[in-house]
Amino acid sequence: MDQKAKNILFKTFWSSQGWTENGLQKIDPADFEYAKSAGVMFDPLTTSKAALFSQLNELINVIPPKKITDAFLNSLTNKKLEWRSALASYANAKRVLADPDSSQDHIRWGDPVDLNVLNFERLKWGGVRHFSGLYNWLDLSLFNKEEIPGPDGQMTGLLQAILDTIARSQPGDTPGKLRDDLKNAFNVSKNERDTLMETLGAAGIIRPLRTDRKEPGKHDWHFVLHWRGEDGYDHEVVAEYFGQYGIR
Repeated sequence: MDQKAKNILFKTFWSSQGWTENGLQKIDPADFEYAKSAGVMFDPLTTSKAALFSQLNELINVIPPKKITDAFLNSLTNKKLEWRSALASYANAKRVLADPDSSQDHIRWGDPVDLNVLNFERLKWGGVRHFSGLYNWLDLSLFNKEEIPGPDGQMTGLLQAILDTIARSQPGDTPGKLRDDLKNAFNVSKNERDTLMETLGAAGIIRPLRTDRKEPGKHDWHFVLHWRGEDGYDHEVVAEYFGQYGIR
């Protein structure tokens, strides 16, 4: 990835004080054109639900599942969070396509959408809107251009350690407790562990078995909100994605 273009994108939305609020975001037109030419920033997109679903379907059919899982495993050591994001987008895109009536209320069809903030979130955190078909489309479209090497033993060992930590959870453990416990197996920032869990949740690996559990007062959980330690993880889904590497 062109580092200059990435820096332009990041400076548009982020500073040492955090988010740059809407209306205060500024970018030099020449910088914007440079970042566009590098495939990192984009003009506003106006689309329809039919067009989005058609493009998602094409991406799901053209991207090999092994490329998705290899990218996830690589991301555990190379810190390319956008590679990690693809697993969640791949799984959610299939979910959206299976239910054409699924809610996409966050998309105003026919209105221009800023794809740049989505790509910023994708590169900085590995995505935060995996529930969005539009994000899934952008994520997978960009991911489809990547060359992904095969994983090594360190990568597969890290994922197995993460899964073993989930399996050791106590019945009443909350997502927040699991996030803290994961630090021993995957010593990264709290935010990165948050997004890792949401990615595994979107993929159906961390899957709540009930949805009537009390929500915490303040949270950013979506896919794993109702998960508890007694739910563990779905071994069949893990085998489907990662069984070829002996991960169960």
